[in-house]
Amino acid sequence: MDAGCRQDIRLHLSERASLLRGSAWWWRDLGGAAIPRRAGGRAWNPPPEPALEDSGNRPRLSIGFADWADRWLESLERKPSTVDSYRSTMVHAKKVFGDRTVRGLGAEDVADLNGRLRERGCSPSTRAKHLRVLGACMQAAVFYRYTDTNPVRELPPAQKPRPERKEAAYFENDELPHLFSYLHEEPYRTFCLVALKTGMRQGELLALRWCDTDLTEAVIRVRRSYTAGAISTPKNRERRDVDLITDVVDLLERWRSRSQHGHARDSLVFHRNSAAGFLSPTFLLRRQLYPAMGQAQIPRIGPTQEPRTFHSFRHTFAKRALENGAQITWLSRHLGHSTLKVTTDIYGHWERAERKLQAAKMEGVFPV
Repeated sequence: MDAGCRQDIRLHLSERASLLRGSAWWWRDLGGAAIPRRAGGRAWNPPPEPALEDSGNRPRLSIGFADWADRWLESLERKPSTVDSYRSTMVHAKKVFGDRTVRGLGAEDVADLNGRLRERGCSPSTRAKHLRVLGACMQAAVFYRYTDTNPVRELPPAQKPRPERKEAAYFENDELPHLFSYLHEEPYRTFCLVALKTGMRQGELLALRWCDTDLTEAVIRVRRSYTAGAISTPKNRERRDVDLITDVVDLLERWRSRSQHGHARDSLVFHRNSAAGFLSPTFLLRRQLYPAMGQAQIPRIGPTQEPRTFHSFRHTFAKRALENGAQITWLSRHLGHSTLKVTTDIYGHWERAERKLQAAKMEGVFPV
């Protein structure tokens, strides 16, 4: 065999490695021409075209937005009430996006959704909430390779809704004696007083059991909440201990002695004679609190021009605490906020008294 023949064989053997051309595998013949690989004497049918791959060799998948929205909601490890609130965002988005794929959505589609919501009369804060939920949904799609970018994050800042920060609706000091002089019926009177003097959420008080209270140690252990007809963990999953002032300890001791369920550790602190046993938030607000406010001539719109609700007791607690020198870090933990920023955003403007106390500590520290 001459040298030229040996060279041709070596080239043939080295070029028998397969090459990916389109969606089929090919071989090279002795002349270097590419031909389809054959199996069993017949032309081999290539496999289906594989999914496109990104730089990390992970498949780039495709899915319709409506299907992805449903799958995302079903996968969430959140309370049912939270998932239900997210569901309304997906309903709006489905109407606007139609049969579009997740990968086909862009910032202009998000802007279109925001515009449609504005036309329907949604406030800036409501539209901002919808975009936050949609952003979380699309970010999960990025993680699972259904899209490369999150179109909500690509929306220009000038096109994003800018909600005005609303001040919390609270009760004035001189209004409270008048209010409770007309709020007689139990357990609603005691329920509202405990809310006012602890700052606890309505759902936390509705789910409170005597086994969660330690009146000797003056503490309530917040471990559950009753919201939308279901028991769940407290908001933000923040289990915490709420220290009680003497007024609340005395209030609960008196209530326990009068309550027919006060000696059963597992019974609700505020019990209603019904199948479920829980107080009705709607009945409390419309049949107890609002009528008492009307009789006491306390307007439903508070000093901040925001409507007062049961949650106003919590805002009143926070206001009184900060005005009397409580540190906002303590208040944040006491109220069970997820972050200090949440507390500062809502109540930071009431921290003036604490700031003055801290500034007063600088008196006389300079030698000149």
